Amino acid sequence: MLDTGQTAPLTLEVAERVRESRNVVSFRFKVVEGDLAPFTAGQYLPIRLGLPERPISTYTISSDPRDRSGYRISVKLEPEGKGGSRHLHEAAEVGARFLAERPRGKFVLAEDDRPVLLLTGGIGVTPALAMLAELARHPDRPTWFVHACQNAQEHSFADEVAALAGAAPHVSTHVAYAEGCEEDLAEGRCQSIGLLDRETLRMLLPQDAYRVYLCGPDGFMTAMRAVLVSLGVPDSEIQQESFGGALAEAPRQEPTGRPAAASDGGGPVVRFARSDLEFTWDGSSGTLLEFAEAQGLSPNFECRDGICGTCACRKLSGEVAYAEEPLDSPEDGHVLLCCSVPKGDVTLDI
Repeated sequence: MLDTGQTAPLTLEVAERVRESRNVVSFRFKVVEGDLAPFTAGQYLPIRLGLPERPISTYTISSDPRDRSGYRISVKLEPEGKGGSRHLHEAAEVGARFLAERPRGKFVLAEDDRPVLLLTGGIGVTPALAMLAELARHPDRPTWFVHACQNAQEHSFADEVAALAGAAPHVSTHVAYAEGCEEDLAEGRCQSIGLLDRETLRMLLPQDAYRVYLCGPDGFMTAMRAVLVSLGVPDSEIQQESFGGALAEAPRQEPTGRPAAASDGGGPVVRFARSDLEFTWDGSSGTLLEFAEAQGLSPNFECRDGICGTCACRKLSGEVAYAEEPLDSPEDGHVLLCCSVPKGDVTLDI
């Protein structure tokens, strides 16, 4: 894993912007101050957009990790400008400058020779592009690239994927348009029409044991994960990236209905005040965010790495420790759920 220690921010300048589809624009940055920090396929770039509601926004790097000219991010314009996307689409013209931190993120390829399935929906294609560029150089790793989107107007990076696959015989591709037409099939823009389903994946996927990298809208990931498990893929072999939505459903503890004593050997008690729930921390979750999700709660989050501040939550009582020091400290009386653990009994405003 790359060093993610705190260092001086990079100054980036927009060198190029390219429209990839109806609502996706790529921004290619060159580094004008600081050293170009290497990244691993699947990692993201924390960018300081200067927006009061979110000082740092995170965007997956969609370029080839071996491209030393800079970084490319590819941003979908959200209907309500969520996460700074509207700001970038409107303000990030060629020559515009932004501060950024070094690339981070744990959604990366495992270092082995297992076959790979890259399964993406919509803008979830961005980490898979960097992964595909890396995998195309490894003929010993059979790779399936399966992508779902609405139609040809929302199909990003078609030519780039085709070029990578065309030069790598071990890479197979399949694109599904939810609202495609016979002309799309005839001209090779997609290979199936309608939502990806169990039968389509069953016909596509090899019989070998492979690793799955899944990324896309929440509903797509939930459906695809269930399909893959039903086809015999071990859940532990599915690595998933979520941009602020639910992960796979985790087993829930039942509420105790009464305060559990932290001194009874059962660990600290975590109370979720607004939900009127409390559970004993048993150490099986890595962070308070994971612990809350395991109980069926859905706190806000985005990066899961102490970068963006989206998971900041008011702490009503108790103390926490940070398993990974956040890039920016939360405001007084708040904690970042994605990188903290309880030091004792703690009450959160969730």
